[in-house]
Amino acid sequence: MFDEKENVIRYKWDHWTGSGYRLRFDATDQSHRFRVEDWNNHVVVDDYGCADLDEALKVLNRFFDIDPAQERSRIAEWLPVHAI
Repeated sequence: MFDEKENVIRYKWDHWTGSGYRLRFDATDQSHRFRVEDWNNHVVVDDYGCADLDEALKVLNRFFDIDPAQERSRIAEWLPVHAI
């Protein structure tokens, strides 16, 4: 689910923890443009600041099974052209 206001895509919800994972694009942080974060508590999960989209997709794939090619295509629809 994409949230334009927060510039994030939300992923898997975990009922046990009451939260989930989200991918956030941060254009201001050149060295960590993508962040995998806690969805509900807004706390970075083990500080997964990623330099590029490929690294972020690898982190997300550790938490649950995603198709990186499909996600890259989906994410490209909402990211600024220069971000990918």
